[in-house]
Order: sequence, then structure tokens, then C-alpha cells
Amino acid sequence: MKFRDVILLHEEFLADFGFKLDGKSLHYTKTFGEGRQMVFFHYTHYEDVSYLEYHLGIRYDNIENIVHRFLPSLGDYKERSITLVETMDRIDTEMPRRFLVENDLELGSVIENAENFLVKNGFRFLDKFSEGKSLESYFNSDTATPILTQNFTYRSARGITLAKFYNPDAFEDIKSKYLDMLNEKQVTPFNLACFINLIDYLEHI
Repeated sequence: MKFRDVILLHEEFLADFGFKLDGKSLHYTKTFGEGRQMVFFHYTHYEDVSYLEYHLGIRYDNIENIVHRFLPSLGDYKERSITLVETMDRIDTEMPRRFLVENDLELGSVIENAENFLVKNGFRFLDKFSEGKSLESYFNSDTATPILTQNFTYRSARGITLAKFYNPDAFEDIKSKYLDMLNEKQVTPFNLACFINLIDYLEHI
């Protein structure tokens, strides 16, 4: 089965929860005050088997617009970037990272499991972290714990920008933690300069 055909199997279900398919990105999206919630897929097809992986994403437009003023990005990535992406297994440890699909007949049970996950935990996760203070805490309550779906350069830029807007009292402390970690990781001088320029911008708005 083709990738788009697999995606369309979720259309009616996700429409019931307010999500619409973006024909360009092939992400299902739902708008909220600060941006968009997303449900999207990676479908890898080999000769005998396929793998279907579900991702949940939240984009804060203001955060992404600021971050990408200071971090290098190609083309229209700023318009497509996602503030937080997580996989099913990171949200619910009982779920697999991805589903193995050996034939089209197995798709029905995969879709049923995925939709049950969304109802049980997925939509709740999206709603929780569509609230700015919760998302800021996700990034900054333990800066030493990686967010596996993004590298530290992006994580630190998003984390400090979220702190500016949603936890300003902790901004200085969080700034120090990220600067220390960037130095420990020995990031390139260019990436460190990007972060320092971002901090300077945030301190003057």
C-alpha cells in the first residue's frame, strides 16, 4: 500500500478530533492559540515488510520564528519546523517505537492500536503541552535529560526562548545551565555565537 493511502486511512478518525490533513506536508494538523498540534507518520517500505512509525508534534509559531532568526536553516524549514516531536514509545512505554507490517491485512490492527493510543494518551499529551508553561517545563525542568528527537543546539535555543516567555523568573538560571552544557559539549564557535546572540535578543525584548 502506498504511503498516502496509509495516511488517508486515519482521515475520518482524526477529523473527529479536529485534525485536518495538510496535503503538502502530509501531516494532520489542528490549530490552537500559539500554533499547531500535529500527528504524522514515517512509513518505510522494503521488499517484504513495511514499518509504520507515528509521531506527535507541537509547533509554537512565535518560538520557531525567533529561534530560526539565530540558527541556520535551509529553505522554508522555519515554516515547517516543530517545537516538540515525540514518538509513541516516549509517551507510553507500553507502545512500540514503530509497527512492523508484513502485509496489508495487518494494517487494520496497527491502525486500531494507534488510534487507541491517541485516544488514551496521545491527544492528552498534545493538549497538555499546547500550554506554554507545561512545554517550558518539558524542556527545562531537567536540562541534562536529552530530548531524543532533536539535537542539543535546537533544544537549548527552544528551551531558553520558552523560558523567556513562560518562566521568566528562572531565565537567568536556565541560561547559565545551557551555556555550561554548550561549553561542556564543545559545540562549534559558530553555534555558541548563535546561542549568545539569541540570548542577547531575548534580554532586550
